[in-house]
Amino acid sequence: MLNNNELEVLRLLWEQSPRKPADLQGGFGWAIDNGTLRSVLTGMVDRGLLKRERDGRAYFYSPRVRRETQLKRVIGRIADVFASGSTGELLMSLVKNEKLSDDKIQRLREIADGREQPQSKGQS
Repeated sequence: MLNNNELEVLRLLWEQSPRKPADLQGGFGWAIDNGTLRSVLTGMVDRGLLKRERDGRAYFYSPRVRRETQLKRVIGRIADVFASGSTGELLMSLVKNEKLSDDKIQRLREIADGREQPQSKGQS
């Protein structure tokens, strides 16, 4: 399972890549020192999560894992812990405990019926 620093690196790189460490550090949602960030990046390269390319004196990082693939892994792990491994049970628990608008309920019905309309990137 990824830690918060690793998730933040991936979030930033999924938004825009390749990026230099200084660009990543400036985009972090919290303070992270340069040495810690470089250690995180090195570990992620070693584990195959990122690729690193050198351009002149600078290293640039890009994700090797897709957002959707990582989301499935994280949801699977959460389902293991909170819903006996069932993503369906996890989803039902989330829906039950979340106040949803009529529009979102309608979207869920469309998804369940296989009639989902493509959504623009900014909608959720």
